[in-house]
Amino acid sequence: MRNNTDFNKFFSELNILRDLKIEEDLGNGFVRLKVSEAERRQALQDINCMEDVVIELLRNSRDAGSKNIFISTKKIGDKKRIIHCIDDGLGIPPRFHNLIFQSRVTSKLEDGVKDNYGFHGRGMALFSIKLNVEDIKITFSDMKRGTCIYLEVDLENLPEKKDQSIMPHILDIEGEMEVTGGVNNIIKTILEFAVVNNDINFYYGSPTQIISTIREISKNQDGGNYVKFNRFSDFENFISTSDVNILKFPFLTDSYTVLGEILKNIFNIEISQRGLQRIIYNEIIPIQSLNYYIHKNIPIYYQDKVSAENQNLIYYNHYSNDKKLLLDDKFNKPNKINKEEDISLNGKIELYDELKLANRFKDDEIRYIINIIEKEIKRIGSKYLITLDDKIEYKKANNTIKLLINLKQKN
Repeated sequence: MRNNTDFNKFFSELNILRDLKIEEDLGNGFVRLKVSEAERRQALQDINCMEDVVIELLRNSRDAGSKNIFISTKKIGDKKRIIHCIDDGLGIPPRFHNLIFQSRVTSKLEDGVKDNYGFHGRGMALFSIKLNVEDIKITFSDMKRGTCIYLEVDLENLPEKKDQSIMPHILDIEGEMEVTGGVNNIIKTILEFAVVNNDINFYYGSPTQIISTIREISKNQDGGNYVKFNRFSDFENFISTSDVNILKFPFLTDSYTVLGEILKNIFNIEISQRGLQRIIYNEIIPIQSLNYYIHKNIPIYYQDKVSAENQNLIYYNHYSNDKKLLLDDKFNKPNKINKEEDISLNGKIELYDELKLANRFKDDEIRYIINIIEKEIKRIGSKYLITLDDKIEYKKANNTIKLLINLKQKN
């Protein structure tokens, strides 16, 4: 009796094996798998938390041949998180931007990719994410131009680990790098992925930090080779007629107004005018790649496991105030014990947009400010026969203090 390999070879020669897997050939290398084939490629884990979403985004970017992956995150209040995944991979043709969120649509016909998380390529990951988040869309992508994916997550429906600031430890155990300790939060998820995929640079930060870093990397790589645009319409015309990668887009202007339009229209990123000015004026310190933290002070015998290409790509810019960096640049290096060397990331991650500045105000200080506002509303409102309907209420969330002011007409 012939073995499976013989049958596969026989079917392959007749092009039958391919037809057994595909329900529809969509073109450009994209196919819709048959249900049986998609189920065969069932992943080892489903989408149960925010960190699962991040894993699937990273796997997609890796499989697209990305060399640089940026995860931008911003928490809004206590119940919502915004995620952007930006990469310089092969990209997705515009006509597939909606199709890829349908079930069983994949570009991986030949069995997909098997990694530490199971099989990837059954055409269900983005579909599963879409079912679990409030919004997900491709804000920009094209062939060989990279991709930006935007997600809005309701944390009551799809929870995340409570403390996203705790850093894990990086251990060298008999020549193998391992991520241990901490909690299974987003930063640990990315670090675990980065250790295994050490030919890719990974960046993690707030939208402001990520955009500042992308601009700095483009400047270092290309210098003044690109034209800078003072009008968004000129920028649009340029990118529609060129093949420039998405990672160059934020660098193509020195106008904070145009940068704001680029971020809003291309990346679906909203940054305040002051934040945009700080980016343009280089007041936001670019972040380091997470690879830097993994490989700093690693033993000499581990160096050959890091590709030469990645060693050249790792971005160094750490001579600045620790508090302005994504991570505290502090490493705890105790004596060697049982051939284990602790090169832990000793500290907490600080996201620029999640510093919880509002919590630095005491309640009585906020109430003092509100009393002044109430008096002014009554004074100025008297001209318009308007007064307060009730006391002003307030709520603190991250860097925002929200005031609720109810008005009524005077009798």
